Amino acid sequence: MHGQRRWVLPVGLAVVALVVVANAGSSVGLGTSGDALVVTLAVAVYAAAALVFLLWFDAPVRITVALLLVMAVASAAARHGDPTGTGGIGLYLGVAYAPLRLPRGTAVAVAAVSVLLFDLVLALEAPNAAVFVTVVTGGAALFFLFGLLLRSEQEQRARADRLVVQLERSREAEKASAAVAERARISREMHDVLAHTLSALVLQLEALAVRAERAADPLAGGLTRAHELARGGLAEARQAVSTLRGDAVPGPDALPELLAQHEMATGTPCTLDVRGDAVPLAPEVSLAVYRTVQEALTNARKHAAGAPVHVRLDWRPDGAVVEVHDGGGRERVALHETGGGHGLSGLAERAALLGGRLQAGPAEKGFRVRLEVPA
Repeated sequence: MHGQRRWVLPVGLAVVALVVVANAGSSVGLGTSGDALVVTLAVAVYAAAALVFLLWFDAPVRITVALLLVMAVASAAARHGDPTGTGGIGLYLGVAYAPLRLPRGTAVAVAAVSVLLFDLVLALEAPNAAVFVTVVTGGAALFFLFGLLLRSEQEQRARADRLVVQLERSREAEKASAAVAERARISREMHDVLAHTLSALVLQLEALAVRAERAADPLAGGLTRAHELARGGLAEARQAVSTLRGDAVPGPDALPELLAQHEMATGTPCTLDVRGDAVPLAPEVSLAVYRTVQEALTNARKHAAGAPVHVRLDWRPDGAVVEVHDGGGRERVALHETGGGHGLSGLAERAALLGGRLQAGPAEKGFRVRLEVPA
């Protein structure tokens, strides 16, 4: 239907042009003998070429230009080359409009042929032909130059608009570059703090825990716990620095390796069931999925030693759902009773900030952790 409508305007304008030329032929300006035959043939050839132009280009503006020029020549012939009639008006409008919407070379060719045919009619039919030809040619040239000036102004405005867009993009790129530089500076400072302060703290706590354990000090358990928390916090901080730098963060793709490490360390079987087609996740969302499984495995190792662990990852069009289920143990853990420096309670808060939800609690024959996050 759309393709049929596309031809309505060209065909309609072509019919109008044919009517104009036919009416012109009924006047004494066109004929079949002598000079009139030359005019008739010239107008017919030009009208045919213009009609081809009408039907070839699917652009109403170009159609309008061609139609104006056809009407100009035909009307000039019909009125004995009167430059003050509709023919002259059509010619001037056509040559002024041509450079605005046609390629420069095409506009020059169309305007030149139109003026030549119009001048031919004037030379053969109009009294004082030399004067009329000079006036019409000069006027057409002025109108054509006016069209060129308007086109030049339009091109300058278009270039200015493009420059404004490029300037805005350049400013956005500069802001992004400045943000990256600031993130790099912060990451360097954080790295220095981690390398000196926290690393030294972890080493000191480890040494104290070993000494306390050898001396059977009652504080040995607390020191060991403090050492684990500090080491987990150090690992988390290092991961934050990597994220700040823009380094790759672990996500669902790293789950097979994580489960393999857990199985190797504990000797208990771990299975991974992936369903659906993977969808792109934001880096912070991917990291939340990885951290949740990591923390659930830590809980299973501490509170359900020897029990098998099953991880299920369901991909959905709008996000992902991951479940970790262990085979049970002698005690159940609450959200705040986890180690590794992450904590299910902290992961639940992170999931809420991401627009997701984390649930953890006893399940049939074990404990289940379930995380649902959006894409």
